[in-house]
Amino acid sequence: MQAERENKIYCANCIHCKLIPAPAGAGRYYLRVRCDAGKWRKKLGEEKIYKYCTVASRSIDSCDCYEDMGDGPEFLRDLRSSLPAVDELYDAPQPLSR
Repeated sequence: MQAERENKIYCANCIHCKLIPAPAGAGRYYLRVRCDAGKWRKKLGEEKIYKYCTVASRSIDSCDCYEDMGDGPEFLRDLRSSLPAVDELYDAPQPLSR
């Protein structure tokens, strides 16, 4: 199991894994992740967006666009412990009044 884990490429540790807001209405949003290199696609070619709470589990065996951020296992361990357990709804920041 440990050898299998070392051979996988975890998308969360790739420079192309981007955090984006997804509108939920009434000035609220969900956090989502997407592959900036375009590697996450549905069968019909549409871009696949994943819930932020699942990003640490996204892995593949190989990727020609993978660029390691250099943080390694420590980053993934910290990420797993700090990620929300479920999809959370966030309030959009209010503009500063002058």
